[in-house]
Amino acid sequence: MQGEERRGAQGLRPMNASAPFDPIHVRNPRTGERDHVIKPATPDEVASTADRLRMNQPAWLDLGLEKRIEAMNAFADAVQDNRQKIFDALCADTGRVLITHLEIDNLRHMTNRMAGFAQDLVKKEAARNSAVPTIMARTQLVPYPLVGIISPWNFPFLLGMIDSVPALIAGSAILYKPSEITPRHAAPVHECFAQVPALADVVDYAMGAGATGEAVIDNTDAVCFTGSVRTGRLVAERAASNFIPAFLEMGGKDPAIVLESAELERTAQVLLRGSVAAAGQACQSVERIYVARPLHDALVARLAELAAEVTLNTQAPDKGHIGPLIFGKQLATIQSHIDDAVEKGATLHCGGKPVEDGGTWYPATVLSGVNHTMRVMTDETFGPVLPVMPFDSIDEAVELANDSRYGLSANVFAGSEEEGVEVGRRLNGGVVSVNEASLSGSVHEFEQEPFNLSGLGRSRMGPAGVERFYRHKLILSDLSPETRGINAYAEPATNA
Repeated sequence: MQGEERRGAQGLRPMNASAPFDPIHVRNPRTGERDHVIKPATPDEVASTADRLRMNQPAWLDLGLEKRIEAMNAFADAVQDNRQKIFDALCADTGRVLITHLEIDNLRHMTNRMAGFAQDLVKKEAARNSAVPTIMARTQLVPYPLVGIISPWNFPFLLGMIDSVPALIAGSAILYKPSEITPRHAAPVHECFAQVPALADVVDYAMGAGATGEAVIDNTDAVCFTGSVRTGRLVAERAASNFIPAFLEMGGKDPAIVLESAELERTAQVLLRGSVAAAGQACQSVERIYVARPLHDALVARLAELAAEVTLNTQAPDKGHIGPLIFGKQLATIQSHIDDAVEKGATLHCGGKPVEDGGTWYPATVLSGVNHTMRVMTDETFGPVLPVMPFDSIDEAVELANDSRYGLSANVFAGSEEEGVEVGRRLNGGVVSVNEASLSGSVHEFEQEPFNLSGLGRSRMGPAGVERFYRHKLILSDLSPETRGINAYAEPATNA
């Protein structure tokens, strides 16, 4: 169903197109000034765009997989040709340099990886024998015509492409809504899609906030969302009302367990990086640390020493370890977690207060004396904060780590890989890193599915990253020379 027929069939609360869709003045995270303006797309505008994209999608699908891969490689070339424009926009969106380079550079690797998975998947379409000797089976991979993508503000380009690239390779059209917090990059990226003739008619952007996102869900055939649990619930509920699949990756409160056998210096260095890189504004950041009691004091002391050396890039985007808080309102969450912990008896070793310099920076912060009555150990902080809690047995450590409504990923530090893996098998998380932190950011060829409230739907990594955009149609052919008529169902005669 398309257009008004599709939207009218949902039984959702009506969205009034005349409701306020005022221009959004976007904050610059480095200066604090609102120096960019976007005009939100109304529900009617989103519906019109969706109908056009859905109408164009069959031609994109008919190109075949190899031609679609060629088009995606041409898009990756266009991104490199327009790299400076995209880089400048992303820097303005996020206030950082190194991670911006990494976001852009990852596109080519992602495209090649997803193309390879798709090429393997199409082999499933070959005819094969069924368990019934005379029946031949074929699978047809049918992509969702139009995929809606609602991306977050913390890695605006990377996490938009992580869904867009495989959906397009699969043969879907996409309607993409970037976060209204970091929308500047959308225009130059859209220009890159427009430069590839095969892609120009099957990709479009809808700028805006929540109401625009609702319209995207109401007018697409599947939706991908990355963001908070609160918003993810709303996305899931609206998608369910529309009877479309939702692929959700939401928050995390990732634990790290440090066993007594772990090497102190390596563990401290990795934990610091895993907690404060990207200013802690990453779903897979280490957010709570459980350490064997004999190692606790030494690890806290070393973490505090290392954290004190972390510099903020207040002077220039390319100078310092961590950048500003991208979303200004995140400061209230971070500070409330710190204040709550200190009020309940935690010890603050360093950091703990923001640095205001136009924008807002938060220094690396180490806490000890924490427990699970404190929000810093239970709620997603999304900042450069390292709360450290001792444990007395591995069973206790596992129980504490699993005492969470989240389950995105986890980390274990041990004297041997075997010891770390043994503990890792007991943790509730889609990825467990052993003797490192957040390895899911480096390894992408294997499937991983979050636990609990951290996500829903097939993995965006591994072959499932592409396969989730296909529906599997089964075509069965009867090769038997015999005809089965209604007499095959005649009741057997019985002797009276």
